[in-house]
Amino acid sequence: MKVKPNNNSANCIAPNLIYGCYGNCLNTYCYMGRYNQKVYIYNERADKIFNAVSKWAENYNKEPDQQDPKYIMVDIACNTDLVLMQKFVDLEYYLKLYDNHPELNTTMATKYPGLLLLDVNHFNKKPRVRVSLMPQAYSDILEPKMQSISSRIKDINRLEALGWEVHINYSPAIIRKDMIPQYHYLFKEVKAVAGEHKCEVIFLTNHEFQMQKANDKARELMALSNQVKNNKGVMRYPLPLKHKAITMFKKEYSRHFNINTIRYIF
Repeated sequence: MKVKPNNNSANCIAPNLIYGCYGNCLNTYCYMGRYNQKVYIYNERADKIFNAVSKWAENYNKEPDQQDPKYIMVDIACNTDLVLMQKFVDLEYYLKLYDNHPELNTTMATKYPGLLLLDVNHFNKKPRVRVSLMPQAYSDILEPKMQSISSRIKDINRLEALGWEVHINYSPAIIRKDMIPQYHYLFKEVKAVAGEHKCEVIFLTNHEFQMQKANDKARELMALSNQVKNNKGVMRYPLPLKHKAITMFKKEYSRHFNINTIRYIF
C-alpha cells in the first residue's frame, strides 16, 4: 500500500493493482522482466489502493506542473499494462474512484490502445492514457507480435472520441545509427494521422538480466545502454551519448511538432 512520489509521468505512483504483464516486451527490454516473468499478482481491493492514495494526497501541495496544471496525477499502472490486463479488473470502477475525487486524476501507459474500449465521456474529468510508440522496425524486435505501431497511432483519435485525454509515450527511445531516419518517419505518420499531442520521451533502461534472456537482435538493439547507474545493476546510455541523442531527437521532433509539447525527456 505504499504510494511513491513521482516527478515524471505523474505526481505519484499508486500501489500495484496488478503486478506482472502478458506483453511480449517482457522478454526483451521491460524492467518488469528483470525479476518477474510468469507471475501475475492481482489486488482485489481496488478501494483500499484508492484510499491509500487519497490519504497520501491530503499532505500533497499541488501546484501547476508539467504533469497537470490542476489535478494530482496518479499513475495507476506502473507495473503492468492495465489495458492488456483488463480481464482482472473492473477498469471503469477503479477509474471512477479517482474521477469522483476533487483533486485526483489518473494516468496510465499502454501498448494496446486497441483494447481500450471504455467510453469515459460521462466522467467528471478526462482520465489520461499515454500511447506508447517507437519505430516499427524497433518494435518488431523489442515488442514482437504486439499491436502494430500504425494501429496504435490510429487509435489515438478513437480514444479521444471516447473522452480520454491522450498523450504519446515515446518509450523506450533507442539510440543507434538509423535513429533519426526511423523517428522521422514515425513523427511524420503521427502528424498525418493523429496530429500534435503532448508527449514524454524515455530512453532505454537496461539490465544484465534483460540482456541474458533477450535474443541476439534485441541484445544488439540494446547494446549501447550499458553504463551501470546504481547498486541494483540498472544500466542506461552513457551521458555524453544520451546528451547527443536527446539533442538530435529534439531537433527532428521540432521539424514536425512544437517542441514545447515534450513534457519531459531523459
